[in-house]
Amino acid sequence: GVHLPTMLALLASCSALAYAGSSPRARSAVTMSTVERNPHMAKLQAGYLFPEIGRRRNAFLAENPGADIISLGIGDTTQPIPPHILDGLLGGAKKLGTKEGYTGYGAEQGVQVLRERISERLYKGLVKPEEVFVSDGSKCDIGRLQLMFGSGVVSAVQDPSYPVYVDTSVMLGQTGAVPAGAPTGQFPGIVYMPCNPSNDFFPDLANTPRADVIYFCP
Repeated sequence: GVHLPTMLALLASCSALAYAGSSPRARSAVTMSTVERNPHMAKLQAGYLFPEIGRRRNAFLAENPGADIISLGIGDTTQPIPPHILDGLLGGAKKLGTKEGYTGYGAEQGVQVLRERISERLYKGLVKPEEVFVSDGSKCDIGRLQLMFGSGVVSAVQDPSYPVYVDTSVMLGQTGAVPAGAPTGQFPGIVYMPCNPSNDFFPDLANTPRADVIYFCP
């Protein structure tokens, strides 16, 4: 079978090459597609939060080289991969280079042995292996959750919160647009749960307006 993303990338490349090689007269006749864009995308603010935090952090460091900053931007790893994990990665990759070890696409729920180890070692058997799902990251998971619940639900997020909780709710149509001049930049239709020193940085659920989906960011 043909790998769909690869096929789409090749089609896009061919289209771009054909357009670049055409005459100016032919290019002037090109018209835009009439497929409408998701209107909720236009509600999003200027940009993704983490790059903006990075720009501000770098600008501050440029003016204050000796500053010791605790960044609340995107998290990242800081240490090399441990040898036992690296050995496992290398061993797994080498197996795929042999006829006997090649497996093709893995199980959509995650490798069974890994799910069993997660159940046993992380959850002490309280969660069964068949209840464990090994995903490809939080953004994909949140997107799937939003698609499952749809646009008619009210989501609640901690404030401050992981921006993907908010952005995916906006893109799916769960919110209105931020009113012009709004000082907080918060979207109507989302319940924002303040997290600050007064509540030990955990929302007061007893006094939180009703919501269908509540996101907790550990």
